[in-house]
Formats: sequence, structure tokens, C-alpha cells
Amino acid sequence: MRFQAVAIFYSVTDLLNLGSSTENPGDGGPPKSFVKAFGPNSTNMAAWKVIGHEMSPIYYVNSNLPPTLIYHGDADTLVSLDQSERFQAEARKQGRIVELVVHHGGKHGWLSMFWDLRRFADWFDLYLRQPARGGSPP
Repeated sequence: MRFQAVAIFYSVTDLLNLGSSTENPGDGGPPKSFVKAFGPNSTNMAAWKVIGHEMSPIYYVNSNLPPTLIYHGDADTLVSLDQSERFQAEARKQGRIVELVVHHGGKHGWLSMFWDLRRFADWFDLYLRQPARGGSPP
């Protein structure tokens, strides 16, 4: 089974390069508060490089990447905006569609994000809705 469209909020896309995140330990290791979530070998740097690579979407961008919509706040200190920007750039190198909507002043979540879900629905309609039979759209 293949995904045909994706819509996400502020996702970590590269665990090996956390950028300015408050979770960045500064040594290329796993996010500080979530080390245990990656298993008992996550504190072994050689093992972490394999784990982090395998779990980072940025290393798997290819010509099969579905159209992707990302909403990300530019004041997010947990997952830096750079994660989404670099993912978008990598996708564009492959000729794939990644739309990045930057929520100005948005941290790791914002009060109005509930309304952004409507945009997610529009995104899925755009890429998943089948044209009506008989010619014109409904």
C-alpha cells in the first residue's frame, strides 16, 4: 500500500540533525527528552546513527513521495522550522510537491491550529477525490 497524500504539523524529519531544537543534545545524539523512546541502544552513538537514519523521513525522499502539506510555526523551539524547510528542499530536488505553510509566531502548536485542519481536508480533497463520472466536477 502506498500513501497518496500527506498533511502534517511540525514533524521531525531528520533525527540526526536537530538544528536549533531545545531537544538537540549538541553531539548528534537523540532528542534529549526522548532518548528512551528509541530503545536501549540509542545512547550508543554508532547505533544511534543507524537508528536515527532509519527513522528520519528526509533520507527516504524519492520520486514516490506523495504530495505533502506541512504546517510549521516559525517560533517552534521543540522542532525547528529548519526540519520542514530542509525536507521541502529535498523533495523539490526529486520533483515532488511539498507545500510548507509557516504559521508566524507559532510555537509547537498554536490556538488556531484546529482551523488549519480544514486546510488539511482541502488538501486531501485535492489529491484524493475522484472526478465525478460524466465530465464536470460536483
